Amino acid sequence: MKRVLLCLFLASLSAAALAQSDAIAWQGKTANGDTFHFDPQRLKRPAILLFWATWCPYCEALMPYVQHVQDAAGKDRLDVYAIDIKEDGDPVKTLRERKLGFTLILDGDAIADQYAVKGTPGLFLVDASGKVIYHRSGGDAPEKVEAALREKLRLPASAH
Repeated sequence: MKRVLLCLFLASLSAAALAQSDAIAWQGKTANGDTFHFDPQRLKRPAILLFWATWCPYCEALMPYVQHVQDAAGKDRLDVYAIDIKEDGDPVKTLRERKLGFTLILDGDAIADQYAVKGTPGLFLVDASGKVIYHRSGGDAPEKVEAALREKLRLPASAH
């Protein structure tokens, strides 16, 4: 029992430490099979890294709020990467059915490990200089996440 608590504590520390540091470079496969390279030192604009799964009801609840932020910012001012993890469903179909305009990254478990993401949804906001400037904490409600993202990106408050 003590080991389990220690592991949970260390995992939360590593995620919290990451929230105040440089983002980590990674690569993954897009829905069309291309290799995508995320290099935080060469970003053109801020990026949201959203770790999710088709079966996760909390992801389903959060994703429209992230879409609102992307819509408010504009696709030319914010990138959103939906990094699919711990999957047994069809993420391509799910994003299409939910009408979400995110860049889908498949089989992102190794990327989640780099970011110390243990559950879904995990969310990081990386500024254009490659710094993680926001990390969604465990139980933050979707409205609170949207408000925090809007504040960090200096977008107007949500009207919905």
